[in-house]
Amino acid sequence: MFEALSNYETIVLLTGLIGVYIKLNSDSLKLRGRVESLEKSDNDVKSMLTTLLDSVNEIKILLAHYGITK
Repeated sequence: MFEALSNYETIVLLTGLIGVYIKLNSDSLKLRGRVESLEKSDNDVKSMLTTLLDSVNEIKILLAHYGITK
C-alpha cells in the first residue's frame, strides 16, 4: 500500500495525522478544564445550599421556641 505513495504524499499524510492528533488533544484538555471548573462550581453551590438549609432549620427552631407558626 505504501509503495504507491510518493514521499510528498507520505509527508503530507503524516503531517495531517499529527495535526489531527494535536487538535484532538488540545480540545480534550479544554474540555477537561471546563469539567473540573463545573465540578468545583457544583461543590460550591452544594456547600452554600447546606449552609442555607442549616440556617433555615435554625430559624424554624427559633420560631417554634417562641410559638410562632404558620
